[in-house]
Amino acid sequence: MNQATETPADVPVDTATANITAFLSMLRQSEGTGSAQDPYAVCYGYKHIITDFSDHPAVTGEWKGEPLSDAMCANAGFGPGCISSAAGAYQITKGTWNGLKSSLGLVDFSSDSQDAAAIELIRQRAALEDVKAGNIASAIDKCRNEWASLPGNYAKQGQRTQDTLVGWYTNSGGAVA
Repeated sequence: MNQATETPADVPVDTATANITAFLSMLRQSEGTGSAQDPYAVCYGYKHIITDFSDHPAVTGEWKGEPLSDAMCANAGFGPGCISSAAGAYQITKGTWNGLKSSLGLVDFSSDSQDAAAIELIRQRAALEDVKAGNIASAIDKCRNEWASLPGNYAKQGQRTQDTLVGWYTNSGGAVA
């Protein structure tokens, strides 16, 4: 796993790596893909299972996305009739994926590429150093508007509690500061 940036001097590299791995596991659980046979193949609402990992399924045309209710569209800041293209372990949308694919030079939608994309999204939310150091409550708060399942997300979808998230994180080997 690429840690995307250097580890803070006061956090051992193996601890930082374990914390990143645990945070990613927590995100998969929170987004509802963690219990899937292959979390990296799940599309929004389990409406499709990805078979072609050459790119995001909404890019390859394998999956057209899932229509959302008008209320869900409004909560997410879209007009009526919007479609979710959330796919993969971290439920990354087509638009977000295309930006990450370009900036990170990702060549496919494999598990390694999805992990790298999620780590970059965490970094963009200024939460990666918190994750590495085990400041999980802060990291969750900073990432809440990236993943709809995190508490306080504006999309008002089913959100997990902080206690549940921390439990998943520690059960996956993460250390809390």
